[in-house]
Amino acid sequence: MRKEPAIGLRIYRALAGAFPWEFKNAYGDEMLQAAEDAIEPIWRQHGLLGLVRLLADIAIRLPIEHLAELRQDVRYGLRMLAASPGFTAVALLSLSLGICVATSAFSEVNAVLLRDVPGVSHPGQLVALQPAASYPAYERFRERTGLFSSTLAYVAPVPFGVSLAGHTERAWGHLVTPSYFSTLGIRPAFGRVFDDRQQQQTPAVVVSYRFWQNHLGSDPGVVGKTLLVNGHACTILGVGPRGFLGASPLVFYADLWMPVSVDAQVAPELAGHALEQRDRKMFQVIGRLQPGVTVPRAEAELDTVARQLEQAYGEEDKQRRGLRSTLLPGGKMFPIRSQDLPLVTALPMVLVGLILLIACSNVANMMLARAAGRRKEIAVRLALGASRARLVRQLLTESMLVAAGAGVLGFCLSMWLMHLASQVKMPLAIPVSYDLEPDGRAFVFTLFLSLFTGLAFGLAPALRATKTDLSPALKEGGAVRIHGFRRLAFRNVLVLSQVAGSLMLLLLTGFLVLGFQRTSGIEVGFDSANLYVMSLDPVREGYSGARAAEFLRKLLDRVQKLPSVNAACLTETVPMAANGNPSVTFSTGMGSQKATHNAHRFTVGKDYFDTLGIPILLGRGFRKEDEAAGSTAVIVTEKLVREFWRDADPLGRQIEIADDRRPPSGLDSLGTFDHRFTANGHQTFEVVGVVRDLKMMFAMEDPRPGVFFPLRTPDFAQPSLRGVTLMMRAAPGGDVTGAVRSEISAMDANLTPFDARSMEDQIGQFMYFVRLAMKIYGTIGLFGLILASVGLAGVTAYSVTQRSREIGIRIALGAARGDVLRLVMSEGIALVAVGTALGLAGACAAARLLSGLISAVATATSATTSDPVLLIGAPLLLAALALAACYLPARRSTRIDPVVALRQE
Repeated sequence: MRKEPAIGLRIYRALAGAFPWEFKNAYGDEMLQAAEDAIEPIWRQHGLLGLVRLLADIAIRLPIEHLAELRQDVRYGLRMLAASPGFTAVALLSLSLGICVATSAFSEVNAVLLRDVPGVSHPGQLVALQPAASYPAYERFRERTGLFSSTLAYVAPVPFGVSLAGHTERAWGHLVTPSYFSTLGIRPAFGRVFDDRQQQQTPAVVVSYRFWQNHLGSDPGVVGKTLLVNGHACTILGVGPRGFLGASPLVFYADLWMPVSVDAQVAPELAGHALEQRDRKMFQVIGRLQPGVTVPRAEAELDTVARQLEQAYGEEDKQRRGLRSTLLPGGKMFPIRSQDLPLVTALPMVLVGLILLIACSNVANMMLARAAGRRKEIAVRLALGASRARLVRQLLTESMLVAAGAGVLGFCLSMWLMHLASQVKMPLAIPVSYDLEPDGRAFVFTLFLSLFTGLAFGLAPALRATKTDLSPALKEGGAVRIHGFRRLAFRNVLVLSQVAGSLMLLLLTGFLVLGFQRTSGIEVGFDSANLYVMSLDPVREGYSGARAAEFLRKLLDRVQKLPSVNAACLTETVPMAANGNPSVTFSTGMGSQKATHNAHRFTVGKDYFDTLGIPILLGRGFRKEDEAAGSTAVIVTEKLVREFWRDADPLGRQIEIADDRRPPSGLDSLGTFDHRFTANGHQTFEVVGVVRDLKMMFAMEDPRPGVFFPLRTPDFAQPSLRGVTLMMRAAPGGDVTGAVRSEISAMDANLTPFDARSMEDQIGQFMYFVRLAMKIYGTIGLFGLILASVGLAGVTAYSVTQRSREIGIRIALGAARGDVLRLVMSEGIALVAVGTALGLAGACAAARLLSGLISAVATATSATTSDPVLLIGAPLLLAALALAACYLPARRSTRIDPVVALRQE
């Protein structure tokens, strides 16, 4: 039995059936049969690219006379567009902006989710293990040679202090297994990479091509030279290929790579026998699948290994359901499962779809209004023997010319915008940057989008314009009788889609903008005025842990004595920063009443709360004795007390805390051993104080329960990614950062502080993307509003043109101008009312759907979807602008000369 043709072939048949004369003369009956046999397998095996190649081959084989007709259509279309500069300009502007927004959104998704890691061989064979694993677990996974042809593991992100030209700069990299580069298929630009068979007498390092250019002067003889990293001499083995910045550059980019066999004095992350600890889950694992091995099979076998490890170590959790490990695409810039892509792209797809709907409806309405003035031309051509298909092709050529021009302008504008967006620096501890500029894939997307929009706004108006009665159209004026108000007219459907789409766009962006605006102005819980922070990392500049602790405490004493400083402290936790603070799991109650909870984990100096100006609500702050080994004092937030102890007195309570260093961002302290916890990872602590809730992580989220630990001497040996931060409350008008830099230089001129900034700058930088999102979404909403207003004005002008004879008769019979105005406005009012109702319902439904898919949308819209300012104000604003747009052409109808209108009969 013959198989039902796919969508590509059905569309082809539909076109052949609609225009049989054109297709048969161009290709003949045998060509249609050949197309039927050719398109189906091409569509299945090669998709859109295969169809493009087929269409190009057909175009090459077109008869010469059809190429001549195409050239004629293009020339005529260009002349007609040039003769209507107003229409051409508005159509190009509308579509260009719509295509620009769509291309920009696609470029962002492409750069983050679809693009392969530069330089990697056969990236589709790579899979990344989630979550991170310990090194003993990686060794067990590596033994599964039936699954993987090769594997790698690396610790990331890792900050390095690199001495260059007499000063130390902070660089980021990975600690990697020797199989790192071979598994990825990476070949160095110069020198060589790590190899199990070759052992280095001194620590070795591979640098990125970018680091070689920016910091090593593009020296071709750099291989074999010494680079001072973390205060230790390291031999440069090689330079990575151009563009390669690590196995997952959008999560953990790297400029330096060092082997995991390096001594812990060189890499503090490896302290405490990290390669032997099964609970140090800090290694990212990537494997290259054997040919024929599927991801589900690999996940099942790795799950078996993970369960065996749990049983061997007595850590089996029989209540835990599902896989212990999942596999993500390992060759992508950002590893994400294909089934999760719709969740990530849902919001931009909805917004882009609404913008394109409004833009295409707007241009289609203008095409209808423009066709009203060309009815006599079309009627004459039909009377002279031109086929309707020939005229439709001509009108479609004009539409495609507009779409092609808009595609070029939109793509160029998108390139400019994405170039600017690529320069934006993320406010993270790791200076992540994104290359969002459109590439070949984005160009193909724009090409198909231009073709689609050209057909979307051109086909229906072309069919309607060529379906006309010759006799009335050939009379003077070319007017066609219109039988009153047609509720289901195509132009009215277009206007309804514009109004509904515009209101949906306006409300959705309004929900987000208002939510972000309320977030950006929210109280963070402390006074940020005259508060400054500066980071140091002595350990990664060659200091031992004890020497680093002694240096930082002496520095703190000197800073606290400065006349420009009112208060100062040392801390790992910085408010309003992407610290990626790890969590702690703590237990409350005893026996059957024992309950387990999660909270944020913060590590701060004893003067932290005084420096921030945060009062202790109950109990006391940290003291000097709390920094000593064996101390069990902790301070909790009031939200923790409310949620888990129901406002009962928390002071003196004993809580059992388990160390849990698995934050979702990965920006933690890399799972290094915490001296506070016993070998089994548990310790009992005593609550000595309660502080009020703070915005520590992200201003959009509500404060989470938190536990504060005192900063101790071992913490200086294993600092977080930000190093150790010196926080200072300055006297008004003083140059506190300059004074502190002078103190640091006096103590050690080779020690380089970094990230010196005011807390107001810190908050402003962190909220930059929230404010940027407000501007983007606000601009999108305003753009949709303007497009809808222009479309309503166009359809009202079209209605006035169509009904000019009727209006002339009414005026001749004595109708007042107010009656004529109401007659013309009534249709616009009805369309606005119905479109507003549809848009309001659609926006609320879309907001609920997106909130269920995307947590950030849910957070932003949680208090705005019921806001009367939006639910009432947005429809009123749209209605006011829409009616104003209708009023201008409607007022023109009252000036119609009845004599001129009646002569058209």
